[in-house]
Amino acid sequence: MAVSPHRTRDDTIRLGGPARDEGSVSAAAAPPGAGRRWLAVAVVLLAGALATECAVIAQPGPLPGGPAVLYLALGWWALALAAVAALVRAAPRRGITAVLLVGAVAVHLLALASGPRMSDDLYRYAWDGKVSAAGIDPYHYATDSPELAGLRDGWLWPDPAGCAALGRGPGCTRINYPTAHTIYPPVAQAYFVAVHHLPGPPRENKTQLYAAVLSLLLTGLLIRVLPRFGHHPGLVAAYAWGPSAGIDIGMDGHVDVLAVIFAVAALALLARPGARPRPTTRTAAAGALLGAAVAVKLYPALLLPAAARRRPAAVLGAAAAVVGLSYLPHIAVVGTDVVGFLPKYLSVEGYAQGHRFLLLGLLGLTGTAAKVAAGAVLAGVVLAVWRSEPASLPVERGALWLVGAAFLVATPAQPWYGVLLVALAVLAGRLEWAAVAVGPYVLYMALFRDLAVEDVYARPGGYVLGAAAVALAAAVRRIRARSSGAPDWPAASRCAR
Repeated sequence: MAVSPHRTRDDTIRLGGPARDEGSVSAAAAPPGAGRRWLAVAVVLLAGALATECAVIAQPGPLPGGPAVLYLALGWWALALAAVAALVRAAPRRGITAVLLVGAVAVHLLALASGPRMSDDLYRYAWDGKVSAAGIDPYHYATDSPELAGLRDGWLWPDPAGCAALGRGPGCTRINYPTAHTIYPPVAQAYFVAVHHLPGPPRENKTQLYAAVLSLLLTGLLIRVLPRFGHHPGLVAAYAWGPSAGIDIGMDGHVDVLAVIFAVAALALLARPGARPRPTTRTAAAGALLGAAVAVKLYPALLLPAAARRRPAAVLGAAAAVVGLSYLPHIAVVGTDVVGFLPKYLSVEGYAQGHRFLLLGLLGLTGTAAKVAAGAVLAGVVLAVWRSEPASLPVERGALWLVGAAFLVATPAQPWYGVLLVALAVLAGRLEWAAVAVGPYVLYMALFRDLAVEDVYARPGGYVLGAAAVALAAAVRRIRARSSGAPDWPAASRCAR
């Protein structure tokens, strides 16, 4: 598979060609038989990842589990990334794809043996699906409203003994924020009600099962489209064999995977091995897919500046149409209540007050100053990506810059948000950004468990290391580009630097 002509020499991993440049790994340069030995190494690393997953499952305690879950997850990340390094050296290609898929299936089968480990969001999914299936708009009532009392069951609303087993008082529910309206957008709600009606195992395993099905679809999609982006399919192990697939989707059943499928499909439609733009119909289809992603979880809207550079009217118009049409039936019923828990969420997470921007906090910026600085940084990245030429800054890399910058500025605590970041890192061949996706694991555990480290260090620590990994990779890539005589940065862009 030839490398797309528009790829610059600073791509992290390339396909084909005997040269090893810019940190690339060429299977073609390997001696005979070495490819199969590397494939065997990858299988050993997969076995280690599966053993680590079993150890995560075995951890006792309520959500989000004990501190050991964090340390096991970090080790699991290391094994998955090491497996990538082995797979990109392995051959034959057909064997790599088979091993990738078998490993992904094993990761998700094991995940079904566990309840949720880091999050209880899937209980909200099940409740929203049940409410919608009863013919009630999910945005109409708060979870604990008396109007919905007839829908309560012994699983989501345990008896006193069940509440005691959960460490809660009588009258408890498994659903988080029971006094709030739902926060999930309409396409996510459609997915919840679909899962409610579909056959499957009982309770949380049903949500996990269909999340696993979507995760395997995402794995297959990434394998299928990576050649279009000029990268080796082995990169997919960073997602499919790691905690993003195993914990965030397989165990916790997060709907984010559906948004990521839409986003990856949209970027694949926009990718082109040349400078010419895609036809308007295709860019509009990509915009519609991005709109569907936004209507699952709002943050994929970050991809729009990268996707809309060539045909902004087609992309933005189609995305807005999908989002608007998906909300319209609910607005007709409940009006502004469709915003649900979102305003309170921003307050609970500390964004309204300006103290959630942890890396900016290390620079002494808090409150209004932190919010202004965060907005300025994100606006600068958006402007740089928007003004860049797609031939010099490909759409997947521009999208990665946008989402990665948002992570480093907003420092979210939710590990499952990182699924999109990992998928973009795979598409762009920039796996150093997966280190940033580890940041929320550290922060999440620091918020809920005593890690025996001062909060001022424990909370942003994962993000500091992730940012350092990205900066180091960029410096190494620039040094290698200079030594080879290639441009340090995309030459056709005035602002891509």
